[in-house]
Amino acid sequence: MNYSDPSIFATTPFLGLENVRKTYPGVVALDGFSMEVRPGEVIGLVGENGAGKSTLMKILGGVTRPDSGAITVDGVAHDGLTVEGSLGSGIAFVHQELNLFENLDVAANIFFGREPLRGGPLRLVDRAKLREMVAPLLKRVGANFSADTPVASLSLAQQQMVEIAKALSIKARLVILDEPTSSLPLAETDKLLDVIKALKADGISVIFISHRLHEVERVADRVVVLRDGMLAGTLPKSAINHDQMVKLMIGRMLKEREKASEAARAPGATALSAKAIRTPAYPARLVDLDIRRGEILGLAGLVGSGRTELARVFFGIDSTLGGGLELDGKPLVLGSAADAVAHGIFLVPEDRKLTGILLDLSIAQNISLPNLPAHAKRRLVSASSEAATAEKQKTN
Repeated sequence: MNYSDPSIFATTPFLGLENVRKTYPGVVALDGFSMEVRPGEVIGLVGENGAGKSTLMKILGGVTRPDSGAITVDGVAHDGLTVEGSLGSGIAFVHQELNLFENLDVAANIFFGREPLRGGPLRLVDRAKLREMVAPLLKRVGANFSADTPVASLSLAQQQMVEIAKALSIKARLVILDEPTSSLPLAETDKLLDVIKALKADGISVIFISHRLHEVERVADRVVVLRDGMLAGTLPKSAINHDQMVKLMIGRMLKEREKASEAARAPGATALSAKAIRTPAYPARLVDLDIRRGEILGLAGLVGSGRTELARVFFGIDSTLGGGLELDGKPLVLGSAADAVAHGIFLVPEDRKLTGILLDLSIAQNISLPNLPAHAKRRLVSASSEAATAEKQKTN
């Protein structure tokens, strides 16, 4: 599917950044960065972690003010934007960590704080009017659910559609998608890319941020590459390919012999084995699996195929209904996640925000959480020990 339309480059940019610079103590986050956004244009924004993408998005969203440079909206130059000014300019975000109220339905989430009211001084929410307003927005994003659907019942891809519909509700001219496919399987990724195509057809611009370069290649009209806070280069549609993006991101081409060297490393002996495992999700299906030392094993399947359920068994969250595990050839019985951690098995969950981290605790506290005894003296956790461990992880 070709998402590119050369005619967009004949249009006048409605948004521009010129020589934008932003520094933090000891760090230059952006240095002389410039770019333009035209109506109906899909821009792929790529760069390694720490390249400056997050800072750029905060500046566009009005959360952070640049130290110098200019942001031009509809021909008017600004030293920086406020959050209200960004929204008023038609800039909307769909963050990697979605910001939805799972206890509310779709309609309430899309117009939260902006609900149509009735009843005069009673100020009651007009549910009929609300559904009427939401229905065309859901149709535009190709949603297969209604305005009354509880958000808690939606998949991640469907929740992203709600976020995009929310952006359309404020008459967005630019939708910024931050790693939107990071937790999506292939089928739902395809649906999301079709939504991007629909936005483009409506003249809405999209900045697509992703580390999945094949998706960027598929969807972008051009690619903007950040490296060390600076513009490393821009690729037109005809020049977008994996190797060129990597070259601009890291400053050199990946050599075939480096790839071959990685591929030549043979895995070691079997570390973890699943023997005729039966999970609560699929009790009639037996799973046999061997994972070898130094091996990266891909576990693929559609949503609901049992991948997550199997991972939960490996991490001791769920008990098996039959079969068993072996670690280094010896029987392994996991009564809890703590048992798994004690044996060197860890899980990075699908929903990191909900089940992976404790948002009320610091980064250092989250890092030490799986192994608190190692940071405790007389059953009291040492903050200095946690900080030292976090600092060590930062430098690794």
